[in-house]
Amino acid sequence: MKIYRNTPCSCGSGKKYKRCCGAGTQLGDELSQDSWAEQLTQAINSSQATSLDELNAIIQHMNTKHNARPINEFLGLSPSQMSEMLYQPLESPGLVTFNDTWFPEKSSAIDLFNALATSIGTDGAKATSKGNLPIQLCRDILANTPEDLLMRPPRIRTEVEFDELNTIRLVSEMAGLIQKHKGYFRLTEAGQALTAPEHRARLFRVLFNVYVSSFNWGYRDGYPDIEIIQTGWLFSLYCLSSLGLAWRPSRFYAEKFLEAFPQALEETSNNKFFSAEDKFYHCYISRTLSRFAHFWGLVDMRMLATPDQFTFEYEVQAPQLTNWIQFHA
Repeated sequence: MKIYRNTPCSCGSGKKYKRCCGAGTQLGDELSQDSWAEQLTQAINSSQATSLDELNAIIQHMNTKHNARPINEFLGLSPSQMSEMLYQPLESPGLVTFNDTWFPEKSSAIDLFNALATSIGTDGAKATSKGNLPIQLCRDILANTPEDLLMRPPRIRTEVEFDELNTIRLVSEMAGLIQKHKGYFRLTEAGQALTAPEHRARLFRVLFNVYVSSFNWGYRDGYPDIEIIQTGWLFSLYCLSSLGLAWRPSRFYAEKFLEAFPQALEETSNNKFFSAEDKFYHCYISRTLSRFAHFWGLVDMRMLATPDQFTFEYEVQAPQLTNWIQFHA
């Protein structure tokens, strides 16, 4: 009997097979489907099962055992643990816990929210005809933004050209901290409350959770829609937490991620300028390391000297990440 990925799992959990007992056959499975089917068939034949319930129990037991195997490509995580990271990253206390009192010492995302909240003030900020922040407000914030933004624009003609501010404005609206009403941007009651310095940790948590769960990272760039890069954000932090005490090239983490999820290359393609691997590396470094981890203050990044003035290479370090996040793998 063939079990299809999107059919209800036979264990009775109510989940699709691909997100339940079948997770291990897709995540880090070192055995071919044929080999796995042979093992399952042997287990059933030797069990002398006489009912459907007994057969389902055998399948569930085999899958549970199979999914508990540590996988080298997952840095020692099992397929079951990886499944939790992908599908329940904020709701798996047995695998990962967050220190709710912690906040990054230096975060472009939080600094930009505070600057935006101050600029909106109590009177609000009048939206443009296209529904953006007024350009002078954007320019004033840009002029007072630290120089360490990795992709700091030299000048802007619209809010959208200030990617970091545009992102925070959208995320803040999605989080219910800013709203647009009758042509004006205004802080909500929740937004006003979270501007207080003593609520900085909560502000970070609220905005961060929206960014990883609801905001589309692909909105910020022109790379292919490689969904696993955003879905796998917690695995990226696991890599940085495990290996980030020393400075390492940004490509090192892109390679680790690709080892875990080689199917990501199926969502990219070659062209005459870049291979599929290079396109993936550039996308991962931009979305995960620069515009996620560094943007939120979870890692330090520094540019490396390169012989080509049009090529940018970075190193990454995450010395304080374990103060916020603890993995129990």
